[in-house]
Amino acid sequence: MKFKQLFTLAAIAAAACAAHADSFTLRMGGGHTTGLTYVGVYDSYFATEVTKRVKEKTGHDVRFIKAWGGSVAKVDGVIEAVQKGTLDIGLSPIGFEQSRAGLLNYSAYMPFTSPDPVLQQKVSNRMMKEVPALQASMKPYNSHVLGAMTSEAYGLTTKFDWNSIAELKGKRIALAGTNAPLFIAVDAVPVTLGIGEHYQAMQNGLADGSLFYASGLEAFKLQEVAKFFNKTGQGSLSTLVAFMNLDTRNKLPKDVVAIIDQVAEESSMRVAELSKQRDIDVEARAKAAGVKINTLPDAEKKRWAELLKDLPGKAAKELDGKGMPATEVLKTYVRFLKEAGYSFPVDYPL
Repeated sequence: MKFKQLFTLAAIAAAACAAHADSFTLRMGGGHTTGLTYVGVYDSYFATEVTKRVKEKTGHDVRFIKAWGGSVAKVDGVIEAVQKGTLDIGLSPIGFEQSRAGLLNYSAYMPFTSPDPVLQQKVSNRMMKEVPALQASMKPYNSHVLGAMTSEAYGLTTKFDWNSIAELKGKRIALAGTNAPLFIAVDAVPVTLGIGEHYQAMQNGLADGSLFYASGLEAFKLQEVAKFFNKTGQGSLSTLVAFMNLDTRNKLPKDVVAIIDQVAEESSMRVAELSKQRDIDVEARAKAAGVKINTLPDAEKKRWAELLKDLPGKAAKELDGKGMPATEVLKTYVRFLKEAGYSFPVDYPL
């Protein structure tokens, strides 16, 4: 009899849950394609896990409409799309969003940071949890940071062989605009372009090189037009960010939001782990395909870093002047990295 009662109560509870189950459609997109690790993880792992766990734990249905490759928002327009609600979740390479995501872009102000995506992700997660100013900086744009993800290690794909900074003089380097000062310091010529345009730029002579990850050799076929890749040591950066529209977030049930946040954190670490392995795998395949891989000597990294010594402080003071605590954010970042086991080639005055 007790079993029958328990079974009946369970059936009633299940029916009640089903009666209150809702369906939610989330529009998710970005300027890059799924060929990039961070987009691929959100396209597959994040979307699949959120849908599955929400159904299992709440009875609700979540459906994702995906808009990658700039079909809704290009790389420099994701935050605006999230702010307006055109996208509920947007993935942004924030090097193209300096005016809106300047404080979140802290790692890009520190040349020659750690090239280890997993170490960087641990520090990035700690920064988001312990530095509330980072999250607060996006509220004016009606956006919540779901996850600040780390990239693969940056390096330089070139049409010419080089392994000293003197050899970069006069060379035209395709890159995101925030990276331009790195190359101005060595008398190279920055050419601001999205990664999707780097192939054609090198093919037609507009650029001699491309600042990007080693995976760009395959994902964007750069090895067809350039046969050299230099591991410059400029690091893995916490500059790939998943934003969520605050209005959308506030309308969703709290248990659904909790699941989205949990899967977002898992996705960030997954991106880091895949990125680290991808660096290793792509390098091996690139060598087999005839690409020459150079590693910039430590002495050259230090020489380059010395030329950039004042950049972090200048960038921080500019943001400080706009009411953002960038100097304290950078000091915290340096401290967290040291505690994680990494030190910069020079001490940047902050």
